[in-house]
Amino acid sequence: MKPRLVLLAAVVLLALPATAVAASPLQVRHVELKTFPQVRVTVFAPAGARPILFENGRGAAFASARQLGSSEALVLAVDNSESMLGRPLREAKRAANEFLASQARRASAFGLVAFGHEALPLSGRNASSADVAQTLSALAPDTVPGTALYDAVVSSVGRLRHLSAGTRILVLLTDGRDVGSRASLRNAVAAAQAAGVTVYAIAASPRADRRTLAALADATGGRLFDTTDVSQLAATYAALGRELEQTWLLTYLTRGRPGDSLSLRVRAGAASTQLLLRVPGSAPASTGPIPANVVRKRDVLYAVVALAALLLAVAGAGLVRSRRKPEIRRLLDPHVKPRSEQRAANERKPVLDPLFEWTEDALADVPGHEGLRLLLERSGIKLRLGHLPYLGLAGALVFGVFGLAISFGPLLSLGLLLVGFLSPLVVLRIAAARRSKAFDRQLPDMLSTIASTLRAGHGLRTALRAVADDGSPPASEELRRVLGEERLGRPLDDAINAMCKRIGSEDMEYVATAINVQAQAGGSLATLFDTLSETVRERQRHARKVRALTSMGRMSATILTCLPFGLAALMTLISPSYMSPFLKTSTGHVLIAFCLVSMTIGALVLKRIVNVRY
Repeated sequence: MKPRLVLLAAVVLLALPATAVAASPLQVRHVELKTFPQVRVTVFAPAGARPILFENGRGAAFASARQLGSSEALVLAVDNSESMLGRPLREAKRAANEFLASQARRASAFGLVAFGHEALPLSGRNASSADVAQTLSALAPDTVPGTALYDAVVSSVGRLRHLSAGTRILVLLTDGRDVGSRASLRNAVAAAQAAGVTVYAIAASPRADRRTLAALADATGGRLFDTTDVSQLAATYAALGRELEQTWLLTYLTRGRPGDSLSLRVRAGAASTQLLLRVPGSAPASTGPIPANVVRKRDVLYAVVALAALLLAVAGAGLVRSRRKPEIRRLLDPHVKPRSEQRAANERKPVLDPLFEWTEDALADVPGHEGLRLLLERSGIKLRLGHLPYLGLAGALVFGVFGLAISFGPLLSLGLLLVGFLSPLVVLRIAAARRSKAFDRQLPDMLSTIASTLRAGHGLRTALRAVADDGSPPASEELRRVLGEERLGRPLDDAINAMCKRIGSEDMEYVATAINVQAQAGGSLATLFDTLSETVRERQRHARKVRALTSMGRMSATILTCLPFGLAALMTLISPSYMSPFLKTSTGHVLIAFCLVSMTIGALVLKRIVNVRY
């Protein structure tokens, strides 16, 4: 009795349609290199798991994963030839309508192609699943002999091209073999591969050409579903729906070159699989001074580029030093050179000066132009305003190349471009803050020197000249400019006020206000500068005391702000695969943006807490 039960169970299992149960929970079904350097990988993954792709141990660059169960375009190609007359066509239409109903919320575009002696698209470009189901219900069998199977594939691929640019699925049902197509199997496979169409074939009878259908499905990353009884078509379509829910299309840009061997590893949940493949073609012979084996090894290439950059920097520094004149020659040149040579040297302009002048004229109409000019003057860096846009473009180029070199995603690379473009402004702000602090440190001694000179019987201009000649930058530079403006006719108090605005020092503003009040009310200038020197010194002593008391809070704020960046860098070095989804997926990019915004808000709050106004 038991052998009979076992035999009966085996017969029942053989009669059921294939349900796409994989021997392994994770399988790589197909790898497509036709669109090199873009690679398409079709993966069958465990239910509920999202596969992650690695190439040669590193996260795939610009990778995207699309679930075929949420395809953007789905076309049904249904055989309505003479052999489908009667019950086969009725069962095929009923099962296909049920499948369309199950896919209505998953796909965004649908199409229908019927093929008998010729392939006929029966749906419009914007047809819904209900429209396709209605057209399919009215489908009648063809009365002319022939089965244009390959033409149906080519026509369906053309329809899918118009429906969507995303994931494209073709479900092909037939009960026979190709008879009368103008296209060949090779044409059908090439068209499907070029359009990125995944073909799922259903053999609806024992007469179907399974070898051809399997070849068509395997070449596009699909699968052949086989059934010998048309009453089982509904179960076959249901198995196809489950297959689509667990099948993913992964696309990425490979770092390999023609002739390279690639190691692909796919991980989905706890499952993992690996395969080796070779990029078609042969490696190009090196025609430059760098050997091909050096160019093809990324680490060696980086080392060569770094060495070349270092050598160029050393050569540039040597060239600048060789062109620099000795100090004694620079001092003697104005006295020993003929006046004609001096005049020609003064009138000679650099080649790019017209470009920088045009840039400055263009920036004059941009909002914030005066603030940018003031920031440049406050920094003390010897640059023209017309240099800044080009320095920003150079910074954007450097940061963008860096982002591409370490395979950042598009959003992060765009962010790096923005950071690089704004980097000159950051440098100017840092230089301006350092110069303002240096001026504040010199201010008490400068005021004491002015008071001593006034007490010796000299005037204010003489006292300012003494500081400008014997002092050190930035105080000497600013006072020298004040005296120069005063010689050109600008009132001295206006020149001092302009210096306060230019240097950005609050202590100097107190000094300028006191000088203006003394000029109107009268009094001893020496006593005034002695008082100002002592007041400024006390203010700075109080400021240093406040900074000492708040140093722990400021250090805590700095650590809390920098800790996430340091931890992210450390985790990337320790386990790049762990951080890869965070850096190379759209969800990870959203999380990065959210983290940056929240950290910025927290840093501003901490700054308000630890900064005490005095």
